[in-house]
Amino acid sequence: MFEQDRILTRLQQRVMADREIVVCFLSGSYGRRQEDAYSDLDVALVFADEMARETAWQRRREFIQSVTPYVPAKSFDADHVRPYLHNALYSNGAKVDYRYEALDSLTPNPQDRDIRIIKDRDGWAEQYQQACAGAILPQPRLTAAELKALDDRFWVRYWNALRRLLRGDFDTPFTGYLDLLNFILPPFLDVLPPEEPARQALINVFYNHDTGETAVHMRHLLENYLAARTAVIRRLQLDFQPDARFEADIQRLVQSKTA
Repeated sequence: MFEQDRILTRLQQRVMADREIVVCFLSGSYGRRQEDAYSDLDVALVFADEMARETAWQRRREFIQSVTPYVPAKSFDADHVRPYLHNALYSNGAKVDYRYEALDSLTPNPQDRDIRIIKDRDGWAEQYQQACAGAILPQPRLTAAELKALDDRFWVRYWNALRRLLRGDFDTPFTGYLDLLNFILPPFLDVLPPEEPARQALINVFYNHDTGETAVHMRHLLENYLAARTAVIRRLQLDFQPDARFEADIQRLVQSKTA
């Protein structure tokens, strides 16, 4: 346990004493009542309007530290995820994501259909939760053109990493291998559901100082990539035609070099 309960208790006290925060609720695992000892806290701080939110946002680090005055925290803005999101890690191990929202701009979304209300004004949070229950979660999409662009780059990046491993080079291809995974995994994992076997196979990654073993893994990575690509095409019904002759030749070459 990383003392989330202690943070939550202090957060409740801090929020109830702050007149500018008109609504506060937890989403994520705490909102669903499915938290465990390793869950983080997803906190929405809702202010009366955009101006009040902006004023509070300017004092976000001061607020975060005031939740637990005697527990140091490191925090940063998560603009790459969404605006007005600030992530905090307290030195007791508790991680808290603070969303700064405004009543006049917060629209219902399915991710807030299960929330735990900490503070409410005139039943606004309850009405908001009901509205979120009817919202539809947008399905991740990958177009045929996007898949083609991803696939074209995959083959070159894959071969760059493999040929260096076959040379016996451990250091040079490592960053290329990480870049390859970062490039192909997110779009495929977003589209494929957890129960899809091809998705599970794709996340079996491996890299160590034995370049021979890693090269064998690269052969399996290619097989798993192709299986995942097929699953994506089938699931999204994409008009995508692989270059069968090219891919068969590459697969035979990889097989011969990693056998």
